[in-house]
Amino acid sequence: MNILITNDDGIDFKGLRQLVKTFSELGDVYVVAPNDERSSNSHHLTVKGKVRYEERDVPYAKKAYALWGTPADCVHMALFFLIGEKIDLVVSGINKGANVSTDIIYSGTIAAAREAFIYHVPAVALSLNSFVSDRFETAARYGLMIAKKYLESERKTEYFLNINVPDLEVKDVKGILLCDRVGMMVYHDLYSGVEEDGVSYIAIGHSKITFEGDENDLRIDNVAIENGYVAVSPLGNDHIDYDHMEDAGEFVKNSVV
Repeated sequence: MNILITNDDGIDFKGLRQLVKTFSELGDVYVVAPNDERSSNSHHLTVKGKVRYEERDVPYAKKAYALWGTPADCVHMALFFLIGEKIDLVVSGINKGANVSTDIIYSGTIAAAREAFIYHVPAVALSLNSFVSDRFETAARYGLMIAKKYLESERKTEYFLNINVPDLEVKDVKGILLCDRVGMMVYHDLYSGVEEDGVSYIAIGHSKITFEGDENDLRIDNVAIENGYVAVSPLGNDHIDYDHMEDAGEFVKNSVV
């Protein structure tokens, strides 16, 4: 089995290194990852010009490349240029910090898995619910266990997985929950104007993040991980809001140009 590993925190990030080590138990691991951090790049794909790359030494990887591109670039160029082997599974992570609720819109980690899904390659995005913890082995172990089960499915190319793991030791995780609800993560940023050498800039600083949703609903991934569970959400290509089809249909039906 050929496994491609990428991330949005950069090829040297320890979460990726743990993932490579753990998934080497499953097959041959290839790495194509950004040369440095590309968090919140969403699904930015480079479509013209040139993208630099260089071979790197990553323990437990059969071959590894740093790419001066986005997470989606890494997967696309791995599949169609760099690796030269059929990839059976793409794993993106381990991300520092959860990718839950509306984070999936911004996340480079999620986008890398989605890029594989677009080309019918089974894919998993894996994140740890901490920006400071080193409990990447917990995330890697649960990621490997879930990925093995996912690969057994005959429908594995019809969706990809978003897995979020609580910041706990393996023995302290309460279990795994399938999450099919989305809350709203709202980022309240602080902005200030800065002048440097006659050039105007907007300086950005995070103030706080708030969650909008039912804090007792364990079907929401954010709630599940905060309560000690691994949250697993199947994601796909359908962005239609079916709950509001009737409402939208009313004004579409009655519209005249």
